Amino acid sequence: MLRCLLSEGAIESPVRMDNNGHRKGDAEMLGGDRANPPAGERKYYTLEIDYAGASRLAIHQWVNKSEQMKGFHPAHEQPFRGLRFAEPPQIEFVRSRKLSALRDAESVTLGIWLISDRLKNLIEQLDAEAFVFQPVIVDYSRFPEAGPAYWFVYIMRTLDCVDEERSVIRYQDDPPGIKNYLGLGDVRMRPEVVGSAHAFRLIYATTRLIVDDIIVDALRAEKIRGFRFQPIQA
Repeated sequence: MLRCLLSEGAIESPVRMDNNGHRKGDAEMLGGDRANPPAGERKYYTLEIDYAGASRLAIHQWVNKSEQMKGFHPAHEQPFRGLRFAEPPQIEFVRSRKLSALRDAESVTLGIWLISDRLKNLIEQLDAEAFVFQPVIVDYSRFPEAGPAYWFVYIMRTLDCVDEERSVIRYQDDPPGIKNYLGLGDVRMRPEVVGSAHAFRLIYATTRLIVDDIIVDALRAEKIRGFRFQPIQA
């Protein structure tokens, strides 16, 4: 499942832009075939928590968060951004009304997601190397019976895999010397870099969790609740 703050920066080198501030790749300028990708080319999506219908959901609280965040200093290259757990996080689900649904994925903080045991098992089958997990203790005392086990999850894999010449990307133009993607209008990946990976972050857009159609199809087939998918190809 999943950094929540979008870093911003500038273009490192001159690029050709369209009237909307998007980068124009060579394929686009020459009448290329990005709208009709080669047969078998994988499709990619941003994966985000879906906040629709939040009023009907049980609210989760990280009970020992303040204690576990003491002395925390972000380290982007480390699991959970450097957050260390001396003891398991304690999560309490609070029912806002008589029927409050539990979902498979919820946002926590710092790009950490709270996921159900069945979702953990599914993503381990699909791409276990992309993720790190931390078991949590769940308090179901306000429910008539105990629910599923939950985990914290964080995605570690970061790739520099965008084929910028074949993509339409909007860049931040300041401060100088730093490049970041602000808008992913029509993105093509370099398959030799992606390899067999199904989930990853982009090196120039680390807050974006990217997944391919293999993961999206599996999440839909298993009726996993809590996500929304946004295609990043036109």
